[in-house]
Amino acid sequence: MPKLLSKLPFGIIYRLSAVMYFFVYYVVRYRRKVVFEHLHQAFPDYNEAQVVQIAKGFYRNFCDVSLEIFKVGSLSAEALSQRVEFENIEELQPILDRGQSMILLSAHYCNWEWLLLSTALKMPIPLDVVYKPLHNASMNNFMFETRSRFNVDPIDLNEFTNEIIKRKGTQRAYCILADQKPRSKGKAYTADFLNRETRFFIGPEKIAQFVKIPVVFVTMQRLKQGYYRVSFKVIAEPPYEKQRDAFPITEAYVRELEQLIYQSPEGWLWSNRRWRSRKAERGLAE
Repeated sequence: MPKLLSKLPFGIIYRLSAVMYFFVYYVVRYRRKVVFEHLHQAFPDYNEAQVVQIAKGFYRNFCDVSLEIFKVGSLSAEALSQRVEFENIEELQPILDRGQSMILLSAHYCNWEWLLLSTALKMPIPLDVVYKPLHNASMNNFMFETRSRFNVDPIDLNEFTNEIIKRKGTQRAYCILADQKPRSKGKAYTADFLNRETRFFIGPEKIAQFVKIPVVFVTMQRLKQGYYRVSFKVIAEPPYEKQRDAFPITEAYVRELEQLIYQSPEGWLWSNRRWRSRKAERGLAE
């Protein structure tokens, strides 16, 4: 089924998306309770009509992106480049000129799969993307093949630390969707995010400090249906000061992501059960 969907022209893709939206939002009501709970928490001053407007915008985008992700399986490099433009990739040039690797932090916002692959097409150095394997074997295989296009090297999340140490001697870009929920066990940074105490991975920050490489926040904005713009912002550069139980890079990422979501909330993945874990203490959580 994924490969069949990838062969469909965009006109049919978006007609299917409109039908999918009707069933997902009105009939199946896919995670409606989760989405509305998250939106009410994030926007406590909004009335019900405003929340509904954001929710519907999210579901429309969600359906578009779901089918666009399948479409990328057969999308050529030229076709993808025509649909994703880059606003300020020159921000990365000083890092590239110094021969440094970099960590690119992004999120499940707009079409994150197109973001990864289109960035790889623009980068003069290899791009490695960290991923969490899916439980469904056939879907996992399809996504692995898709993410491996255009010289992207997918790295299993569980192997990321070992792999980045192995590749320390080569200049690379490591792309991480850092808004996922950390495991309940282990250390995480807890921040005030969208009016909730939220746990975030500290791995990217620890690795940036260990390998002594810059960290870049990567954003994607929807221009119109099927077209996007990517931009970059350097949020941390070495030398890094050692700070006990302080995570300034992670905090900078959280603030940039929160600002992006508040500016255009429809683009974020509100259906993700991000806050299912128990309430954690602010700061460093065990």
